[in-house]
Amino acid sequence: MQDISFHALGAARARSGEDPLIPFLLGARNGPVTISARDVQRIDAHRLQLLLVAEKQWMADGAPFQVTDLTPIFREGLERLGLAPDHFDKEMPQ
Repeated sequence: MQDISFHALGAARARSGEDPLIPFLLGARNGPVTISARDVQRIDAHRLQLLLVAEKQWMADGAPFQVTDLTPIFREGLERLGLAPDHFDKEMPQ
């Protein structure tokens, strides 16, 4: 079994350039991934799009992809951007 790659999202998206989430996802491709949202103070559309595309890709590859530690602020952001607040709570196929 492969080791799980872990990434903790920062409080807000990096404004000065590439978000650290992008190189993490590129490096973790084809393996199990866990991303913590514990420090997120505001989820923006760009970051959410990255998470949704990655979730879909990992699912297509049959690899586990989890977003954990969802705070009430993160869940409110999901709703504000048109998703169910429990979107990332769903069990992913292992």
